[in-house]
Amino acid sequence: MSSPYNATRRNRNIGTSKQGHGADNRMVIPRLPGERQGCAAQIGAHEKVHHDVNGRLVTFIVEQTNGGCAHASTVADLTFMLSHIPPADWAGLKTFVFRQPTRKARMLNPVWGRLYYEADIAFSGTNTVLSGPTLFLEAVEAGSIMKWSTSLDREDSEELDRLRSDGHAVSRTGRNYLISTSLESLRTTQLYRTLLHEIGHWFDWLSKVETPAARGEDIGDLIDLYFARPRSEREAFAHRYADTLRHSLSDNGLIPFERIER
Repeated sequence: MSSPYNATRRNRNIGTSKQGHGADNRMVIPRLPGERQGCAAQIGAHEKVHHDVNGRLVTFIVEQTNGGCAHASTVADLTFMLSHIPPADWAGLKTFVFRQPTRKARMLNPVWGRLYYEADIAFSGTNTVLSGPTLFLEAVEAGSIMKWSTSLDREDSEELDRLRSDGHAVSRTGRNYLISTSLESLRTTQLYRTLLHEIGHWFDWLSKVETPAARGEDIGDLIDLYFARPRSEREAFAHRYADTLRHSLSDNGLIPFERIER
């Protein structure tokens, strides 16, 4: 009687992801725990400038672009916007980075911008590290086309409407929406919406963490409570803040405005 063992019948999972193959080199973007709470950023070739905004010294870091990317707005654009946002709403936020995302980040996790409540910014070729709350605006690929599934939840549907109102051309092909961008529509999204949205997150943080901590409450407990809130609740707050402020700026004739070159 022959042995039931057959050496040619190998485990079909060998060499596949089920046995961990490729797990160490899978394309993922490293992240620190804590969502927006902290990050470590490496900045390449850049220009660093300082401006006085309503009596507050603000640092702007402009990273050199590559890969067909461009910064949709300028330091002067951002300075103008900040000068018309209530100073108390962004107290303590002194660093703004025009960042060049890596190719991997553009592929896997493209964003318009992001606020980190604590960031450590290292500069290539130096031992300098700049730490503190930081707002990043990402370089963008003008003329790019984003593809979204037509199966959208309520939040994504609302975002699609916002993109239309920003001037992006939205069309439908089969089961996908195609969102065509231009440098001007990208500037509108980042300058009049992303910037205000992220400052909305910072104002929320100031109200619920920094201010109570200054009164003597335990900051660790405050941070835990802040991030225990549903993400949808925090995003809704930032959207309301941005919408209210954008309408106010528009009603006062401050936005939109032509690109201000440095």
